[in-house]
Amino acid sequence: MKEYKFLKIARTIFKVLGWIVLGVGIVTGAIVLITGGNAPVITPQGVEIPPTPRAAGLIFMLMGAFYFLIMYTISEIINILLDLKASCNKPVA
Repeated sequence: MKEYKFLKIARTIFKVLGWIVLGVGIVTGAIVLITGGNAPVITPQGVEIPPTPRAAGLIFMLMGAFYFLIMYTISEIINILLDLKASCNKPVA
């Protein structure tokens, strides 16, 4: 199955990226949930931008989990397709 080497690499990349996205989403969400964007930001024009609400941390966590699910599903679909191709190539006895 040399001709499908790219799909094997892509499957691994999607799995690794899925786990990275999940970890970053959880860490970012926890940081925002704990700190809540402590201080408001003041622009050079003197406009005050309010801090990020703490509830946004939950949204970051959910987004990380959702994107993990998408990427891991893509990697599993590629795996199923490669298994299907391998089973179709078996010689008939």
